[in-house]
Amino acid sequence: MPQFHRHAVLIVAGVLASCTAAPAEEGLACTPTEADAMGPFYVSDTPIVDDLNRHGKSGDPLILSGRILSAEGDNRPIANARIEIWQTDGNGDYHPDNNGAYGDYADEAIDLRGTVLSDEDGQYAVKTLVPGAYFPRPRHFHYRITAPAHAPLVTQLYITGDGVLSQPGGDCRHAALETTTEGLLYEAPDIFLVKR
Repeated sequence: MPQFHRHAVLIVAGVLASCTAAPAEEGLACTPTEADAMGPFYVSDTPIVDDLNRHGKSGDPLILSGRILSAEGDNRPIANARIEIWQTDGNGDYHPDNNGAYGDYADEAIDLRGTVLSDEDGQYAVKTLVPGAYFPRPRHFHYRITAPAHAPLVTQLYITGDGVLSQPGGDCRHAALETTTEGLLYEAPDIFLVKR
């Protein structure tokens, strides 16, 4: 995984996207990251991927990037955090719209789900789609994060200005979609984990 710096450039599986990661000190008011509901459609043991949209579901292509940091002390980056991410397609549908383990389903039945690892700077990036909304939820990404010496976190991140639907978490858990010369980018808010 390439290193991120403020106003850096990120390459994910051949896709180029600009990235403007905020310094950790700007996120102090959001430390630690607030938990949120897991939701009804968690599938465990998803594979490590660089593209959540493995089977070509409909929607606007997007690069999702962010950082995982420790909520202790000086907010150090957490390397090798396992970041499970799942979301809807552009129409607001989950694949599958059920729970279970990855092995319970045929591979082609599971899409827009996967596990991403943070690098030595706590950074991660993955190709995906802009999630669709479904009533009464705003568009969102589900996260389940586990990391050495830190408590697991289940949370959700939201897209700023997503219509009239409520966006939990205030400024700490939503960010705007950015249009770059290479396409759409969602630079996720920093996620801060509590030490065990």
